[in-house]
Amino acid sequence: MDEGSALKKIRIGAKPFVRPIDDRIILGVCSGLARKLGITSLTSRVLFSLFTIFTGGSLAIVYLIIFLISPQE
Repeated sequence: MDEGSALKKIRIGAKPFVRPIDDRIILGVCSGLARKLGITSLTSRVLFSLFTIFTGGSLAIVYLIIFLISPQE
């Protein structure tokens, strides 16, 4: 098969969630969520902090779980 008729692989679907190395303050979870949702890292951090306060700190456990199961970039 020649290169002109070769089929191109098309990746369908969303990008996988990863924790970036270059844009992290603590563990990179908020930065990864920001990239996944298409918002700024600052917005993600502020929203995550507010939701953590409103849930009585239980969202901090979710943060640690996301850190443990998500790959690093």
